[in-house]
Amino acid sequence: MAKLSNFRQDSAAIEAGEWVTLPEWDNLRIKTRGFTNGYKDAMALRRRRAAQSLGGDESKIPAGIMRAITIEALIVHLLLDVADLTDEHGQPVDFEAFCNLLRNPDYEPLGLACIEAAQRVGKRQGFDMEDMAGPLVSA
Repeated sequence: MAKLSNFRQDSAAIEAGEWVTLPEWDNLRIKTRGFTNGYKDAMALRRRRAAQSLGGDESKIPAGIMRAITIEALIVHLLLDVADLTDEHGQPVDFEAFCNLLRNPDYEPLGLACIEAAQRVGKRQGFDMEDMAGPLVSA
């Protein structure tokens, strides 16, 4: 049976942002907002503008343009900082350099990591102690 608490999000964290650690991305840490209304509105506006020359059909927007639209909206509206990322020489990558890398198609996986981080903001991270204890008690 579905548990109501699984559908709750922290709207304050989504607006303010929080640090998210991504274990599946070598423990990269990204400080980001969640998918705010500002981000969603900016994405919709940018897609509409890009589609104007395509007869208004957003499904015809080329993948490269769609990727650029998404990355710029992430940078402007969601991303706040990055940590635990180094270059090939072991030097920390600062936020400005990180944003520039996001614009480079060679670093598309970094953009995917940002999207994953934004999806996690305001949601429960890790185990809920009550849920974790449930199976142990009934065993």
